[in-house]
Amino acid sequence: MTRDLKSPGTDRATEENTVAEQDGAADTSGEAPGGVGGWVLRSGVERALRMQHPLVSAHVAAARRKHPDLGPAEIIERLGRQYQVAVAVTGGAGGAIAIVPAIGTAVSLATAGAEAFAALNAAVLYTLAVAEVHALPTDDPERRRALVLGVVVGAGGQAVLRKVTGRSHDWAGDVTNHLPLARLGLLDNGLTRWFVKRFVVRQGMLALGRALPLGIGVVVGAVGNLATARAVVRSAQAAFGTPPATWPAGAPAPSGGR
Repeated sequence: MTRDLKSPGTDRATEENTVAEQDGAADTSGEAPGGVGGWVLRSGVERALRMQHPLVSAHVAAARRKHPDLGPAEIIERLGRQYQVAVAVTGGAGGAIAIVPAIGTAVSLATAGAEAFAALNAAVLYTLAVAEVHALPTDDPERRRALVLGVVVGAGGQAVLRKVTGRSHDWAGDVTNHLPLARLGLLDNGLTRWFVKRFVVRQGMLALGRALPLGIGVVVGAVGNLATARAVVRSAQAAFGTPPATWPAGAPAPSGGR
């Protein structure tokens, strides 16, 4: 199959235009935060990518041990459900704090950052786990960053990666295997900037919702996080495409049941 990747002579100009166009289209929430706030968010992204990567193989292996008769597609489905439940519980727990009289709302707002980064780590682990099931390499930091942000950012990230890879769908394999590393620097910077802007708006709204008293924050936190997780799952389905029918020959077989 011929990969529709553009010639090296036009790579950088095309990529600059693509990222600029998409970033401008998404820039309805103002500039990405700078200073300490922006540094903390960007560092949080890098930390999540760095911390979750070593856990991926064990995460997938645990799912296979628990369900040794399932194929790749079923394991991915279970990983998605596990991810959605985890972030819904995290969001609900943050909202539950607001029930506590007098101090609940203040404490809920104070812990919003930790809850947001927990949800980010869960999204990174899920995305990399799906890549593991598809037998796509994620050892290179720049490829890993582009893959995860392309999925987590949502429709805008999908549009950027589709245009850069020249594929209308199933672009994840091109990012991890074929896209020249020289093209990933600017792409990663644009995706990170875009993610930070969206992250601030989305998590800010969820934080305010979770802080609502009388149990309302529980519902807002759980439902809001669940909706975000479902969007990530749909984005991953589009990025990775149809799972392999069988496990790769080199994949270790599960050793048993529970």
